Amino acid sequence: MSNNRQINAVIEGFVSADSATKQEQGRRFAYVLGLTPGPAGADGGIDGYGVVDGSKIYFQSKLKSSRLGAEDAGIFYSNLVRHQADIGILLAGVGYTASTPSLPNAGFQNRLLEFPNIENYRIHLLRLRDILLRDTPQWDRAVEDLPPVRQLTREAWDGFNEI
Repeated sequence: MSNNRQINAVIEGFVSADSATKQEQGRRFAYVLGLTPGPAGADGGIDGYGVVDGSKIYFQSKLKSSRLGAEDAGIFYSNLVRHQADIGILLAGVGYTASTPSLPNAGFQNRLLEFPNIENYRIHLLRLRDILLRDTPQWDRAVEDLPPVRQLTREAWDGFNEI
């Protein structure tokens, strides 16, 4: 099996999981990104958070099996504002909607750009593929704004959850 097919199979496993499993995976991805995972259960829209060089980081994981659309951009933006973040990192299962020739202003990123003061935030839109491969331009840009990334081992996660 090729590496691309293996990655696609892993992604399919993540996005086809039940909601509770996806939430737990979001917390684990926050840990891998060097962030503090949000609380288990009702998390108020925050899957992870941290501070780097005085900048507050907000992390949200949306492991949907479809691309995140304009409505998801609104939710992400409102959480950035609500949590008073400086840096926003969103992890999508398969990616983000884009504009089309018939709808040039549609799509996730176009909607995000419509919000007031959006230029005041550093935003990183990651996909599962980026975090699994760790060699994409999106990944490289995101890690510049993150604490050191971590390896997720059973021992590390169990130790973190005991705190």
